[in-house]
Amino acid sequence: MKKIVLLGPPGCGKGTQSKILVDKYRFFQLSTGDLLREQTTNKDSPYGQEISEIMQRGDLVSDEIVINLIIDKVLNLKDKNIIFDGFPRNVNQAIVLDESLKEISIELDFAILFEVDFKILEKRIQNRIAESVDEKRSDDNLETLLKRIEVYKNNTLPIVDFYKKKKILQTINGMESIESVNKEILKIIT
Repeated sequence: MKKIVLLGPPGCGKGTQSKILVDKYRFFQLSTGDLLREQTTNKDSPYGQEISEIMQRGDLVSDEIVINLIIDKVLNLKDKNIIFDGFPRNVNQAIVLDESLKEISIELDFAILFEVDFKILEKRIQNRIAESVDEKRSDDNLETLLKRIEVYKNNTLPIVDFYKKKKILQTINGMESIESVNKEILKIIT
């Protein structure tokens, strides 16, 4: 079973490609956002109240809690193809995820980097915002997305070197069409 991480800035198409892999190729999308929200509504969760309070303050949930939730979920999905969505977001998280997965005899197969031209990406984001006036996503405003791109450049982009050293990094052109990007991903994972 394949375990992959999709890396790239907001607006590069990771979510679109994840959805295709889930719908057509039976991957399980392990979304940290979904996991955290699930905990806040689970009365039996040892983390629910704490996560709820942290999220209400607008703070980030600690790496330790997120890793524990991810590992618990992965243990139940050992025999499934998994896409790690929204995690890891920094080198420390990548290292801890790697070590934690090894403890349960799982390794990532691929980290797939969506390479983009940031000027073109900004235009793509502006178009998405203009087209989605009626179905506005909460993060679809230019200021928020540009801030998230800066966070990506400063925190997430350094993960590339970590996965390159592990020899699992694969790079694709994230500026191609949805179909072309999907074909490139399938070449890598099959």
